[in-house]
Amino acid sequence: MRCPVTQKKLCLAILLCAVVAFAQVRDPLPVPDIPGYRTLKCDFHMHTVFSDGEVWPTVRLNEAFRDGLDVISITDHAVYNPRQADVKIDLARPHELIRVAAERMGIILIQGIEFGEGDIHANALFVTDPNSLRSNELLVALRGAVKQGAFTFWNHPGWRRKVEWFPLIASAYDEKLLHGMELVNGATFYGDAYPYIEEKKLGIIGTSDVHGLIPGRGRALTLVFARTADAAGVKEALFARRSAAWMGGEIWGFEEHLRGLWEGAIKVENPDLTWHPGLPGAFLRLRNLSAIPFRFRVVDAPKWLSLSGGEIREEKTLGVPLRIAKDTPPGMHSIELGLEITNLHVGPGQNLRVKLPLRLEAGKSIQ
Repeated sequence: MRCPVTQKKLCLAILLCAVVAFAQVRDPLPVPDIPGYRTLKCDFHMHTVFSDGEVWPTVRLNEAFRDGLDVISITDHAVYNPRQADVKIDLARPHELIRVAAERMGIILIQGIEFGEGDIHANALFVTDPNSLRSNELLVALRGAVKQGAFTFWNHPGWRRKVEWFPLIASAYDEKLLHGMELVNGATFYGDAYPYIEEKKLGIIGTSDVHGLIPGRGRALTLVFARTADAAGVKEALFARRSAAWMGGEIWGFEEHLRGLWEGAIKVENPDLTWHPGLPGAFLRLRNLSAIPFRFRVVDAPKWLSLSGGEIREEKTLGVPLRIAKDTPPGMHSIELGLEITNLHVGPGQNLRVKLPLRLEAGKSIQ
């Protein structure tokens, strides 16, 4: 028989472990909203032990909460289930296991599934009955998913082979069974597939495709620009192509959305500058309010003003030295600096360009 004191200590230890496990610190992962839309941080491609993943669905939810995500979808494989000797394969079960906890945590949970035929894979989001879609024929599975109202996307388009508009993908697209494409999967950017985004009018997706544990901030994500912060808002935004892929310090998206991120994240702390000949040049202070770093180079400035590019690190302020010519005319100058944001990509070989308005008062020489 266990003594009462020992039993109390055991109960206390179990309770303590449970509290520690639940009381995670959430990384706010700040990303600005853009005009008219909420910016939601999403991972639409994750696996659990219900297919070939290594973790229980609750781990995926806890990781998402810790990492500051707003939306997740567990997308276990339709027919590739190597753990079926240990886990009863029910593709609706991962969603069911975490649905209530997700609501309490404020995380939007979307029912999803991954299909594959050979090396060509696709995900479907917002399905209502994933178990009815268990087919190893991609077109059959996609047809069933679209009938359920799903948003579908082509996964890792260059996986195991050179990127091409494969006949199977062409057939799915021609039947209007394909709505987006993973431009980023894990740590891989599929640059050869980038031209298809605009050519085929596909939505941009970035995902972790995680199977093991995620260590923390840094996973690949989709940024969704939604009218409302709920599942319906996410779905509407995806079909409207209001999304971007974020991996590390790089983001791929459409110009209007990435411009909104820049304008929402970067604040000029001292837009009104003064300078006198004979004194050191002025410093421009750029504050980054977001978790997105911004790298820039200067593409347009007055002839009498020069400055170097740099990186405005996440949630930091960068001081940019301005070198001003001694013969600068005195008086107030309204300036628009032209910057290229080299890690915000608005198309193949194209980066976002922005204007930075400043006012500089140049005084007389100080003897």
